[in-house]
Amino acid sequence: MASKKVVAITGASGRIGRFVAKQLLDRGYAVRGIIKSKEHLLTLPAGTRPYLGDINNRKVLGEALDGADAVIHFAAIVSEYRYTTESLLETNVVGTRTVVEACVESGVKQLIFPSTVDVYGRVRKEELTEDSPMQPTDKYGYSKMLAENVIRDESGPMDYTIFRVATAYGPGFENSFFKLLKLIKDGRAYLIGSGNNHLALIHVTDAARAFAMAIENRRASAKKVYNLSDGENRTQKYIFDLAADLLKVPKPTRQISSIVMNVMAKTRNIDSDELRFLTSNRVLSTERIRSELGFEPEMTLKMGAEETVRLFAEGYREKEEMTLNAKKG
Repeated sequence: MASKKVVAITGASGRIGRFVAKQLLDRGYAVRGIIKSKEHLLTLPAGTRPYLGDINNRKVLGEALDGADAVIHFAAIVSEYRYTTESLLETNVVGTRTVVEACVESGVKQLIFPSTVDVYGRVRKEELTEDSPMQPTDKYGYSKMLAENVIRDESGPMDYTIFRVATAYGPGFENSFFKLLKLIKDGRAYLIGSGNNHLALIHVTDAARAFAMAIENRRASAKKVYNLSDGENRTQKYIFDLAADLLKVPKPTRQISSIVMNVMAKTRNIDSDELRFLTSNRVLSTERIRSELGFEPEMTLKMGAEETVRLFAEGYREKEEMTLNAKKG
């Protein structure tokens, strides 16, 4: 068990934040969760000490960070189609600056920040290392690039670790993947382009473990940037074929251009954030996180896909039974 260090987490009730909080609690840390509203109390892991307030509320931040050894800053806007550019920048850039300033004032020793692989841009031909230039092509990636710059420029002597996180999946992330599984099951899925573009993924439990490892290996991770993915870099076609095999349905073979898919997306219940992921093409190097932190993913894509398909199938059967019962009634 780790010593009783205090870790404060902004966005602790979020889809990854709550897994990290649980991971740290299980390892013996005292966890403080900064949440925006009372309704988020329900999703905090038992044992988390809650602090209610926005990340731009300096009073709440000061109280939550007082005596904290480390801070993990998850609070952010991750969806483009639901929010304005101004909201993205206000939360992801200005909010990050507020958190950094509060950390420095409170004497926090380490800040851990989840950035995104979107800082590299949506489509890149070369293998991407942490030293590859950032070339964001969307508002979310741009806001995270600016937030990374804030951390580098304004953290002073405080140690920081930046994770450029691939698209997460697993518990809490089912909605987008269930949409895709339904299209494949119903025979309505199209490969976008040739289907040979590489999609970077990370299971939420592996992501949570990496954040805990950064705290436990503070010296190794100090002022470092890491790509965080499962390292498999499978193609869109491979993922579609794997899902079809698990669903026991024919593999999608029809192809459609990304331009046409942009027009058809609404009829397939695919939003712009999901479409950007499906049309991305990034091969990530995970050599640095493996060699310096000793991180090895425990959940393979096949294992994660089996988990997701099982949950989808259970929900699908339940929905069919409810529909059948309603018709009988």
